[in-house]
Amino acid sequence: MYAKLRTVAIAALIIGAGVFAIALVSGLLYEQVQRARDRERFPQIGRSVDIGGRMLNIYCSGAGQPAVILERGAPWTFSNPKEMFESGAPRPGYGWVSIQRELAKITTACWYDRAGSGWSDLGPYPRDSASQARDLHALLREVGALPPYVLVAESSAALDAHVYAGFYPADVAGLVFVNGVHPDLLVETRPGGGRMERLPGFVGHSQDAMAQAFNQIGLYRLVPNRPEPAPLPKGMTSSEWNVIWHLTQSSKARSALIQDIASWAQSAAEARTAGSLGDRPLIVLSAENTALTSEYRSVWMELQTELARLSARGNHVVINEGTGELIYQAPDAVVEAARQVVSDVRQQPGGLR
Repeated sequence: MYAKLRTVAIAALIIGAGVFAIALVSGLLYEQVQRARDRERFPQIGRSVDIGGRMLNIYCSGAGQPAVILERGAPWTFSNPKEMFESGAPRPGYGWVSIQRELAKITTACWYDRAGSGWSDLGPYPRDSASQARDLHALLREVGALPPYVLVAESSAALDAHVYAGFYPADVAGLVFVNGVHPDLLVETRPGGGRMERLPGFVGHSQDAMAQAFNQIGLYRLVPNRPEPAPLPKGMTSSEWNVIWHLTQSSKARSALIQDIASWAQSAAEARTAGSLGDRPLIVLSAENTALTSEYRSVWMELQTELARLSARGNHVVINEGTGELIYQAPDAVVEAARQVVSDVRQQPGGLR
């Protein structure tokens, strides 16, 4: 009886391994076919730049200094993780297209795809703000974009911009945060958020590895896409909006979101270490964050005010919108804030043109 049971168990293991291998190969082939299809449907906008074995995508227009660098991040949602994942993130840099068009009338304006978003390659572990800052610095150096810059950063990219200013202070002349994440948001709005910073590194590393594996075998493509958002944002064509939506829903972007989540606590700690922004012009644009539960929305606004205090010349501007998508819902306000900071930089002694 024992010999028969062992034979049945071995046969079951062999069959299971065979089924798993077939599913794995099928997933790999399916993902490659779908990627080729995506490249045909949504041809690259911008140029791919090698930053050391990986390619990041960037698109610049306009002329003049200081150059405005437009950074997109991932939304920090705590009340409903499923909703956060289905929203798709990190968002493609192409989402800045209408804002870039306006800013290019007065200076050089560049958007780029951070690792894993849009047309950029996924990056290695960790995907914390320090890594994002180094990626951007290498990218701007390779394309010959001369500093100093005005960094316009949305959502979690505000952490990256803050860390960038700490790493490369001479390169940053001014900043605009658009519903930017404060480094204490994780602690203040999520039970146990402070303890996440003390998790051992292998936890984030394994989460990152899982994200990369799922991307390779096409599992993220099984996640249903959210309904296409409406209405069409001001200053944007339906074709542009369609491309942005599909890039946001890509399996690569979903993989990058998991990578980002694994580094949230580390990024927040790095932003705290970066310290103040001195007396650089800083405008913090904020709207009510409906991604947070009502009990935490007042905390959100308090933290937004604290962000403005990072600079002696910081200014907090509240926008009457109940959404986190200010670059779509209030693009004029974002353009005006960036213009104001560019103007402030140019009016400084030895100002740029």
